[in-house]
Amino acid sequence: MTNERFRLRFTTALVVFSLLLITVPTLFDGPSVDYQTFAINGSAPLREERVQKLRQQLSAPLQKTPAVPSYEEVAPASDVIDRVRRLNAEVDEDGFNTENGTRFGEPVLRPVRKSSRVLAVLVNELRDSKAALTLRDQLRNDGYEAFTSVAKRKVGGENSVENLVHRVAIGPLLSHTEAREMRDVLSVAMNLEPRVVEMSQ
Repeated sequence: MTNERFRLRFTTALVVFSLLLITVPTLFDGPSVDYQTFAINGSAPLREERVQKLRQQLSAPLQKTPAVPSYEEVAPASDVIDRVRRLNAEVDEDGFNTENGTRFGEPVLRPVRKSSRVLAVLVNELRDSKAALTLRDQLRNDGYEAFTSVAKRKVGGENSVENLVHRVAIGPLLSHTEAREMRDVLSVAMNLEPRVVEMSQ
């Protein structure tokens, strides 16, 4: 009960103090300044010539027509449109590269050559995307740098979802010897037929 009284008294005192803090300074304010008759000691009104000159200086920038830069200055010629057209020619309506069938932005896997510098071990190709992700996660849990890359295969002419192949691979690898050794280890451990491929973007 005493705590409630103390809290109530303290709150009331705080509100009264805040009101006093706001109102007391206004009692000691002087009269407000009349800026129409305000004058600085020792100054005289401006001469008419000086007023006219100041008006001309202020209005001069407004009379000038702002210079509008030409379109070529603001947006110089670029090859963006040509690049977009080329990209449209290289990628189909589903976002797959028309040359190699790989989904745009994913690693491209090609048959390995002696001149291949960046390699990968293609572990498996699956039609089921969930199975491919499960295999990728299993390989990652085993410590491999596994990834998936989706490719579109042409079967019977027209492409469809059934024609997508989800490739699970490990890479990048920079040594042919290392890639062949990894292929052999995975072949025995997983009872699959992995192969070494070239990897690029």
